[in-house]
Amino acid sequence: MDIKAKSLSCIMLFISLSAHLSAHDQQQFSNEASADLPHTVLRLPNVHPGRDSVYAYAKLLLTEALSITQPQYGSFELIISNQETAQERQLRSLEHNMLDVTWSVTSTERERQFLPIRIPIMAGLFGKRALFVKDGDVRLKEVKKLADLHQFRAVLGYDWPDTKIFRANDIPVLETTYRASFRIVSEGFADMFPRSVMEINEEFADKTLSKGLAIDDNLIISYPSPIFFFVGSDNQALAGRIAEGLLMLFETGKFQELLLAHKNFKEGMALVDGRTIIEIENPLLSEQSRLALEKFLPEFAMSEAVLKHDATEPEAPAQAAKQ
Repeated sequence: MDIKAKSLSCIMLFISLSAHLSAHDQQQFSNEASADLPHTVLRLPNVHPGRDSVYAYAKLLLTEALSITQPQYGSFELIISNQETAQERQLRSLEHNMLDVTWSVTSTERERQFLPIRIPIMAGLFGKRALFVKDGDVRLKEVKKLADLHQFRAVLGYDWPDTKIFRANDIPVLETTYRASFRIVSEGFADMFPRSVMEINEEFADKTLSKGLAIDDNLIISYPSPIFFFVGSDNQALAGRIAEGLLMLFETGKFQELLLAHKNFKEGMALVDGRTIIEIENPLLSEQSRLALEKFLPEFAMSEAVLKHDATEPEAPAQAAKQ
């Protein structure tokens, strides 16, 4: 099987989510690889303030996926853009040949315009939203159900899928920029700024962003919202390589290990515990992406359960260890 045929096969794999690559197939393909493979330069977006750890994790996971596929596809290097750009602009940069890879919350519109690798790289935690509120504002403690939220106004970004999701659930939204959102809540022009549980602690620690704010300790707003790697709509070869690498990492457990060891993931899971969870609908989620969540999230949950079990299992007595 040649490289192009294998790449096409992998594309069909992650789109249909029908099966994982077997270890035998991976080894056979590696053995067939040419010794004279290209060197690939890939351009990535710059990090946003307050999101350094999440960015570092996504970059590390991408690096691992590319590294494990070097025998098949050749060497690579990553070039980071020197310009901070908003989420929607990052995606448009894929089409204008200014970036090669980015990662983003998905939507049907984004999947029509760009090519998603439908493997949720953060186990769906970006759909678990904790809330920035004005320091001292405790009104959300009275919220018990979705209908109660309809009297509170959220602030969200102009180009974010979350903006449409909240409105579809009749939660009022004020649209603005990322940086301005923090100030708008602290000055009382909006009631809450929903943030992923993987982001909010890091953002709160940055007092240039979170001055005058607190993290509400009562609510989590939850909806299915995976983050995928995206490439340009005509870059099937790169999508195939990334998909194949992620699946190989998933089979070996390295993918799960990287995520579960990530500080922001562990902090995010802790934020969810003990809070009232209000489920809302995501009308922007494609059926293929919904299936991706159904396929992969149980695997992450199983790995997390194993990790917790190993961490709490008592050590064997020293004498028993000697026997």
